[in-house]
Amino acid sequence: MFSKNDYWEEEFEQYTDKNLEDIEFDNCTFVKCDFSKAIFYNCKFIECTFTDCDLSLAELKNCVFNDVTFKKSRLLGLSWSSCSESFDVIFDGCNLSQNSFHLLDLRQMKFLNSEIKDTGFEECNLEKALFDNCNLEQSVFIKNSLKKANFESSKNYLIDPAYNDIKGAYFSLPEALSFLSLLPIKIK
Repeated sequence: MFSKNDYWEEEFEQYTDKNLEDIEFDNCTFVKCDFSKAIFYNCKFIECTFTDCDLSLAELKNCVFNDVTFKKSRLLGLSWSSCSESFDVIFDGCNLSQNSFHLLDLRQMKFLNSEIKDTGFEECNLEKALFDNCNLEQSVFIKNSLKKANFESSKNYLIDPAYNDIKGAYFSLPEALSFLSLLPIKIK
């Protein structure tokens, strides 16, 4: 469906392409597009917005996401780890369950009102990241920098301070009590 390699300030609605290769999208909008199980290879998305889209189980190979916003989108089973720098994304009202974020610079990343269940954050820089009103049930945080990250309004996180740098991070009660479950103690 995409006939060119360069798109600027265009809106795409209800597209269903499954193979996108060597395409640059600048300041484009995607609405209700079904890219589930699609293969994105060497694509650049700069200042783009995805609204009500489905990218579940898509493969992201050597792609750039710079100043991109996903709103109310399904992003199940994605591995963002093969994306190129810079990686600057806002997730708002999305389902990011079973995603993998590995070795990524996610400083100041915004996760808003999203389901982030069973997702892996491994060896990422999440300094000053915002997890606002997110459900992090069964998500794993291993060897991350979470300095000054904000989890105040999120729930169901289990972050082991022995394996993550949480200096200056923000948490709130009662969710912060989850740290006690990691200690070799009995609470009555």
